[in-house]
Amino acid sequence: MTVGPLGEQLWGYSFTADGVKVLDPGNAELQRDGNRYENLLMISGPSSDMWDFKDVPHGQVEAIWYSSGILKEKSRRMFVYTPPNYHTGTAKYPVLYLLHGGGGDEDAWDTMGRANIIMDNLLAADKIKPMIVVMPNGNANQTVSQGYGFGPTPAVTSVTAPLPPGQAGAGRGPGGPGGAAPAGASGGRGAQPYAGSYPESLVKEIVPFIEHNYRVVADKNSRAIAGLSMGAGHTISATNNNPGVFGYVGVFSGGGRIDETFQKQLAALKASGVKYYWLGAGDADMAHAGTVALAEEVKKEGFATSYHEMPGIHYWFIWRQFLSDFAPVLFR
Repeated sequence: MTVGPLGEQLWGYSFTADGVKVLDPGNAELQRDGNRYENLLMISGPSSDMWDFKDVPHGQVEAIWYSSGILKEKSRRMFVYTPPNYHTGTAKYPVLYLLHGGGGDEDAWDTMGRANIIMDNLLAADKIKPMIVVMPNGNANQTVSQGYGFGPTPAVTSVTAPLPPGQAGAGRGPGGPGGAAPAGASGGRGAQPYAGSYPESLVKEIVPFIEHNYRVVADKNSRAIAGLSMGAGHTISATNNNPGVFGYVGVFSGGGRIDETFQKQLAALKASGVKYYWLGAGDADMAHAGTVALAEEVKKEGFATSYHEMPGIHYWFIWRQFLSDFAPVLFR
């Protein structure tokens, strides 16, 4: 079988034999996207340079457990990236809270998004300030991601991520038939309850946990938050309901229904002194309309802001690039 030519990118692939999906036995490189496994193929070049593994100083990614009274879970897991030299120094760092989308979990940005590799490469190129990156699990009823054998096996809570390009239904995933659309998929969904939600836990439990257990600069201008798809919705909820907590906001492929309540929240967020509000979507992204609508509202409100659009559907190809472009804006 011959495919391609393929562009410079990190590709996931598998085979179908007699209608059954199978992995490539000759390739040990794998990725888990929700409850789906695929082999990995990296095609290096300028377009994929920022998430290509290089011989540069590397940070560390730690699996951290914490408790959540708001979500009524004694143990939840998140991933935390610390930059090179964190564990041998005394400096304090700003923090980016980086949120995954529907079908993902706490290792989605690390495995699929290559966030740690991107941060290492940006640091080595002197394009960003050193920072800690916190990647929590945005599934409120899920203690830990699938694929690690923790807790009951198979996992009680199973999530399905969007299909990669080239497969039937690609780019729809949770937003396709039979699934819930991400925030902003077709102009946005209405406001979701905040009390008892994951965004509330993020602000009231995760942020204090990080600031108690890591060497961080604990002020608004040293906190950033960004998310993709469902995580974009979580980002909007966390910031709209907590003006004055985050100084930088990144919305990747997401929006919200812009009503009077939303506008008042956005005005309060602007008054709190947000330094930059960054938005992006793919030109064929199912969340394109919602993201554009939010970008227009943010601009009208007077934020320092920019909207970024690139060719692509609702998938990691665009979100890796968005992180690569968003991170250099932070903490300047």
